[in-house]
Amino acid sequence: MTGLRTITIFLLSAAFLLLGKGVVWADASSELRQRLATLEGPDRLATLEQLCYLSQDSDNINYQMRCIDEFMNEARRQDSINQVVHAMVLKAALFYNNDMNDSVFNVIPHYMEYAKKALALREHYELWGHIANTYIFMGKNGEGIMETRAMYEDAKKTNNPYGMGLAYCIMGTAYSNLRDFEESINSFEKSIEILSDTKNMSPVLLDAYGYYSDALNSMKSYKKMDELTVPWEKILKAFIQEKRIEATPTADLYWSYFYLACAQAAIGQGQVERATKMLDYMQSVTPSEESYRGRTLLYYKAQLALLQGDYQQALTYNERRYQLMSGNSDQSGVVNVNFQRADIFNHLGRYKEAASLFRTVYLISDSLNQQDTKSNLNAMNTMFGLTEMEREKDRLVLEQKQAQMRWIIAVAVLIVLSLAVFMFFRLRAARKLRQAHGELQVAYDDLQAANRVIEETTAVKERIESELRIARDIQMSMVPTMFPERDDLDLYASMTPAKEVGGDLYDFLIIENSSQTDSNRGIDPSQTESNHVKPLLYFCVGDVSGKGVPASLFMAQATRLFRTLAKQQMQPAEIATRLNAELAEDNEQGMFVTMFLGVIDLQTGHLDFCNAGHNPPVLAGKFMDMEPNAPIGLWPGLEYVGESIDNISGDLLFIYTDGLNEAENEAQEQFGDDHLLELFQGRRFDSAHQTVDMMKEEVARHVAGAEPSDDLTMMCVMIKENN
Repeated sequence: MTGLRTITIFLLSAAFLLLGKGVVWADASSELRQRLATLEGPDRLATLEQLCYLSQDSDNINYQMRCIDEFMNEARRQDSINQVVHAMVLKAALFYNNDMNDSVFNVIPHYMEYAKKALALREHYELWGHIANTYIFMGKNGEGIMETRAMYEDAKKTNNPYGMGLAYCIMGTAYSNLRDFEESINSFEKSIEILSDTKNMSPVLLDAYGYYSDALNSMKSYKKMDELTVPWEKILKAFIQEKRIEATPTADLYWSYFYLACAQAAIGQGQVERATKMLDYMQSVTPSEESYRGRTLLYYKAQLALLQGDYQQALTYNERRYQLMSGNSDQSGVVNVNFQRADIFNHLGRYKEAASLFRTVYLISDSLNQQDTKSNLNAMNTMFGLTEMEREKDRLVLEQKQAQMRWIIAVAVLIVLSLAVFMFFRLRAARKLRQAHGELQVAYDDLQAANRVIEETTAVKERIESELRIARDIQMSMVPTMFPERDDLDLYASMTPAKEVGGDLYDFLIIENSSQTDSNRGIDPSQTESNHVKPLLYFCVGDVSGKGVPASLFMAQATRLFRTLAKQQMQPAEIATRLNAELAEDNEQGMFVTMFLGVIDLQTGHLDFCNAGHNPPVLAGKFMDMEPNAPIGLWPGLEYVGESIDNISGDLLFIYTDGLNEAENEAQEQFGDDHLLELFQGRRFDSAHQTVDMMKEEVARHVAGAEPSDDLTMMCVMIKENN
């Protein structure tokens, strides 16, 4: 579902039923306009109303507006208040459905006032709902929540169940956009409870069931979705029968979303037969594949095929859905389809294509996460700003009371001085003085309470900031900051999180390897000198999906596992395989890490490595050409492929995360791979430390003060020749 627009759809469908099936709309409009000149009174008004409904079939918004204005003007002329309100509702729906936001905010409030004076409270709250929904669809969820809260309080005062139920439904939509599903579900449950008790059924009740189901699907609460469909089906049947809209596009619309929820719950619980049945029902009431419902149906048909193990059929549905995605600006939909496509490729063994798609999904998801974070912060700032305005209002009221108090005291003093002889006036002045003192004490107590709230809020904020600083210190302590000083090795690394805590990682350790441990690693001891110690450098650089605290926890687990497996002197490919087996288990959040792992024989310069979906390192001034592997943590059971280079002695090896090559300046220009290679060509190598510092300076010069969008991690390694 894409929004609370089913009320408008219902009104249009009802109008179509009134005019009958199979009417040629243009001819009907022409015939009505010819009759209009001969009509007066209620007949003329009814004909103008029919023209309004007929105009909805036209793409000409100006013509639709003209028909509504004619209807409204005639209703005013005949002093038909109810029809004036009805015309206002039609016109507000036109504003809302065609994104005429200026008209929504400037015109609809006047319509609301008129409807309230006419005691048309249901229409009053329906108009108010357009304003709240417009805020939400503009991404201003904070303003939307505040508008619906005001709407609820007003409906509560007028004891109007429709207004309260509509407010809770819209509020639930806003909380869903903010990913606060607990508050979202609470709002939808209240909406359903209130609207179920009203005598006249409203389409908003069906909307509330649909959005409630969407929230449960996002939380993967499939059993609760099954339970929800039982009362939903009863309400839907009763609504269609009451409104007499059987076998209409409106009824098909409601049934399609009901069947979709049933199919989602069945797929989530592995119920193949029920899922197949529900998707067949949905297809029977879906107009075409090109429609929103048709595209959604294709997606879940592919999910069902995946559940059945028919991966080729799943790919067929996905490819059809993929073709219909052309020109679609819904980035979250693009992510879902690409993620499904990567999952299908993985099951088909097409790992290289799966890894490429996951890279695309990862980049889009990062962008969406940043947009969601900004949107959520804006919503929080809006609510906080409203609180500040309320406090300012309270302060002004308090100052006004204090001014009044001073005036009362002055008058009391004058009365006492002027009329001291008259006890009656003296007692009255004293009584006023005591009353004023009591009000002043109450105001003072309120001010003290407000100060305590401010102090507590400040303390909580400082504690959170302190805990984040501690988390950053703990994370930074998990990566090595002391680097080896050896004749055969020059190594240095650096990590700079974009937030308080980040998701990048690096690690290294040097193991003195003997011929006995060579045998454990599959090396023929006869090819090595007896009891000869061979120092090995194990190292890795990684980038966890996402940012913040969840990414840092995933990073800590990956780092700990790498160090444990490296101490067992495994090959990089085997380490990656075991890391994937551990991190993919119970990974419900779908987090993963791209990683480059390697081990270097410090005597011979021999390099064994495995690249798990990470950026290609730079070796001797060129990008390394490597075997593609999937990122670690997505799919259990993968076997990672390793590679080797005979000797890298004397060549600079530079490993990094995408916080380097994708660093952006204010103009959103990236640092770029070409610029990265240019910096290595024609430059003299002084030390690993100097190389990393040089890269930091180049990135800082490029971004020129722009806010970093990703963590930045770099490692530079040089095996010295003739050591």
